[in-house]
Amino acid sequence: MWEIREKEEFLRASVPLSGREQAYIDTITHPRRRLESLAARAALFHLPSLSYTSLSHSYPWAGAACAPFPVGIDIERWRFFPEKVKLYFTNTLDRELLHGSDFTYWHIWSAKEVAYKLLCAEFDKLSFRRELFFQGKWIRYHRGERSGEVPLGFWAGESWLLTVGYLLEKAVYLGR
Repeated sequence: MWEIREKEEFLRASVPLSGREQAYIDTITHPRRRLESLAARAALFHLPSLSYTSLSHSYPWAGAACAPFPVGIDIERWRFFPEKVKLYFTNTLDRELLHGSDFTYWHIWSAKEVAYKLLCAEFDKLSFRRELFFQGKWIRYHRGERSGEVPLGFWAGESWLLTVGYLLEKAVYLGR
């Protein structure tokens, strides 16, 4: 994770992108979002090449993670959380957990973003409110007969929150 201070031109020149990545970057019309995406890929470029990767950004922060098992990260900048969005992605149990805890709506959002990144390949259109349940240090997911947990780690700075998670059953399978 790093604070973005580079210009887009510098990142474009210093980060090797595949043709597919270049094409994706070129579709991003907002200059700041394009810079964030380039910075996340620059972070990944400096990590070892492993089977699973995850990227995240929230200006002025960008980051990447890699592991031999499915890993997900999310970076959020501390800021006001829109009131109208809270009911869109939380359920009653999520909101009850906030009372008397150090967790915030940003923790819930970030945790569910991580779980979504990890599960979206297996589940189509995963519902943050109906299928993902914030438990503090993990997200419980449930769809049909399938359920499980995504363990989480949170690290907070003065202006950012970093959330990391992994798929437990895949890590256990690899002897972790």
